[in-house]
Amino acid sequence: MPQSPDRIRCVAVVGHSHDGKTTLCEALLHTAGATQRMGSTDQGTSLLDHEPEEQRRSISILASVAHLDWDGTRINLIDAPGFQDFAGEVVQSLAGADAAVLVLSATGTVPVGAELAWDLIRAAGLPALVVVNKMDKENAAYEATVDAVRATFGRSCIAVAVPIGAADDFRGYIDLVNDSAYAFDDKGRARETAFPEEIRAEVERAHSALVDAAAETDDALLEKYLEGTELTDDEVRGALHNAIAQGTLIPIVCSAAVAQQGASLVLDSIVRYLPSPRERVYQGADSKGGDVEIRCDPAGKLCARVFKTSVDTFGKVSYFKVLRGTMTGDSHPVTVRLGQEERFAQLGQPMGKSIVTVPEVSAGDIGVVTKLTQTATGDVLCAKDAQVQLGAISPPAAAYAAAIVAKSKGDEDKIMSALTRLHDEDIAFSSDRDPVTNEVLVHGLGDVHLDVALERMKRKYGVEAELHAPRIPYRETITGTARVAHKYKKQSGGAGLYGDATIEIEPLPRGGGYEWEDKIFGGSIPQQFRPSVEKGVKQTIEQGAVSGNPIVDVKVRLIDGSTHPVDGKDIAFQIAGSMAMREAVQKANPVLLEPVMDVHVVVPERNTGDVMGLLNAKRGRVGGMNPMGDGKAEVNAHVPQAEMYTFPIELRAMTQGRGRYSMSFSHYEEVPAHVAQKLIEAHSKEHAAAAV
Repeated sequence: MPQSPDRIRCVAVVGHSHDGKTTLCEALLHTAGATQRMGSTDQGTSLLDHEPEEQRRSISILASVAHLDWDGTRINLIDAPGFQDFAGEVVQSLAGADAAVLVLSATGTVPVGAELAWDLIRAAGLPALVVVNKMDKENAAYEATVDAVRATFGRSCIAVAVPIGAADDFRGYIDLVNDSAYAFDDKGRARETAFPEEIRAEVERAHSALVDAAAETDDALLEKYLEGTELTDDEVRGALHNAIAQGTLIPIVCSAAVAQQGASLVLDSIVRYLPSPRERVYQGADSKGGDVEIRCDPAGKLCARVFKTSVDTFGKVSYFKVLRGTMTGDSHPVTVRLGQEERFAQLGQPMGKSIVTVPEVSAGDIGVVTKLTQTATGDVLCAKDAQVQLGAISPPAAAYAAAIVAKSKGDEDKIMSALTRLHDEDIAFSSDRDPVTNEVLVHGLGDVHLDVALERMKRKYGVEAELHAPRIPYRETITGTARVAHKYKKQSGGAGLYGDATIEIEPLPRGGGYEWEDKIFGGSIPQQFRPSVEKGVKQTIEQGAVSGNPIVDVKVRLIDGSTHPVDGKDIAFQIAGSMAMREAVQKANPVLLEPVMDVHVVVPERNTGDVMGLLNAKRGRVGGMNPMGDGKAEVNAHVPQAEMYTFPIELRAMTQGRGRYSMSFSHYEEVPAHVAQKLIEAHSKEHAAAAV
C-alpha cells in the first residue's frame, strides 16, 4: 500500500569525504530493520558503495539510493559522494530530495567538503539537518563543532540534542525539546535513562536557547511565550518543523554511526523536523510557457522527474521522484523534452544496487524504471494530457580537461560510444572534439573524476584509453617581409614537371587572417596555374613553416614566375607555391603566437597572495583583485593556455579545495623566444622521427 505523502521523507545525505555519510546511511538502514546486517565501507560490504571503483578507493563515487520505514514513515536515503570531483552526483541527489542531511565529523571545525555541500544545498533551496558524527572518536568535540557550524553557516543552526559524554565515554544524548536523557545499549539503541545532573545547568541553557529560537519563528507562540506561559513539547516541535521546512532554522544532532549510536535520533529528527513532499510546491511551465504550480497529490496527473541514470545488469536504470500523480506498471509517460511516449520494462524502488519490484510509485516517493530509450537525467515524465517542464538539473561547471586517446588504434569509434554512455550516467562529465586540434577532449571536475571515468570505461565497455595534456592551438606569423622565388623541376624520362613562382609576404595586423594578391602583369605564369600557386601557399599556411602550426596574419603577393610549354603542370606550381611560402616565412622573422585565457579565480581572501604568485609564475598578468564579501575575493588575470593544464590541481592544493576558477579565450600573444625555441625544436625532432 503506497504511503501518504505526509508520511514520506526524501533526504540527500551529503558532506565532506570520509566524515561517515555512507556509514551513517548503513546505520540508519540497519537500525530501522531494512537490512539484516550493517554494511561496512572498509570491508567492502556496504549496500550503498557497491561499485568496484568505490570499493577499491574506499570512497563514494556515485549517488546510491535505499529506503526504510521508521515510525510509520517511508524514508528514502540518497547517499551522495563527498569528494569534490563527484559534486555532480550531489547536485543530482539534491534534485531528488526534499531536504538534506549534512554530515560532518566532531572535530571542532567545518571541513571544505561540508562548505561545498552547504553551498549546493542553499542553491537547491532545501532545508537541512546537520549531524555531528564520529562522537566516539578520540578528541571528539561536539560543542566546538556546533560553534564552528554556527560561525560558518549562520546563527540559524541550533542544537536540538546534545551528547552525554564523548570519545570512549559517548554513551547517550539529551533531547533538548523534552529535556529527556537517553542512553545507548550495546547495540546502539537508545533507551530513556536518568538525567545526568552534572550537565543539567548546561542543558537547561541549551534548552532555553532552543525554545527561544522556536518561539521567535511563530508570532502566536512568541506572544504566548512572552506572557510567561510555558510552551508544550509538541508546540516547540511544531514550530521547529515549520521553521526548518522554511529554511529559517537548521537543527543539529549527534551520532557515532559505526556503532549505530544516535541512529534512532537521526531517524526521529528526519521524521519530526524535515518536511514531507506535501509541503513543497514545484514551479513549472506548461506547453505554452505559462507558469504552473505542481503540488504533491497522488490523485493528480502524473509528473515525475528523472534525477539520476545508471547502467547495470538491468540495462539503463532511471531514478525518478514522483512530484504529482502515480507511476504504475502500465504507465506510458511522455518525455516532455522530446514529446515522445516512453515504455519501460520494470517498475520498482531502489535498494542499493537492487530493485524491489512494486506495482506503483505514488506522489512524493522515489522509484526506478528500466530500459527507457530516450529519457535522460533531468527529463520530466508526464501524463500525455498534462505535460509540464521544469528547470534543468545543472551540474557544476567543468574545471579540468584532458585529451583522450585509445590504447588500441581500432578503438576510436568505441571510445566515442563509451563517452556518450558515461555522460548519460554522469552529467558533470562531458566530451567534445576540439575544432582546431581535432583532439577528443574530456571534461570533468578534477583529475580523479577523469581517472575514474577511464576505469569505468574499461570495466563496463571494454575500452582502454589514456589521458594527456591537450594540444595548444599555437599559431605562426611573421614580423618582417620576404621575397622568394622557387623553381620546381623534375625529369623522369618522358614528360617532366615544371613550376616557377616568385612571392612576396608581409605581416597583417593581429587578427588580419590571410590575404592573397595576384600582381603578375603579362603571362609569366599562365592564368590557369596561378590558382595552383595559391593552393600550394595555403597548404603551407595550414601546415606551418617552423612549428607545425597554422600561419596567420599574413599577406601573400604573387609577383612573377615562369612556365614550360610541355612540362608546366598544376601539381608543379602547387609544389613551387608551397615551398616558396615555407622559405619566405622562415626569412620573414617568424614568431609563434599562443592563446591567452581570461582567468577569474575566486578564493578565500587569505589565499589571494598565494594565488597571485601562482598566476605570475605561470607567465600570467594579474589584472586586479576584488573583495566579494563572505571572506572571499576574485583575482582576475590573463594567462597563457599552455600554463593552465595543472592549475586546477594546484589551486585545489593551495586553497584546500575552496578555490574556484573559470576561464575563456581572450586573445593571441607572441610566445617568448625561449619558450618558442623549445616548441620549434620539439617539432623538428618529431618531424625527423616521422620521416625515418
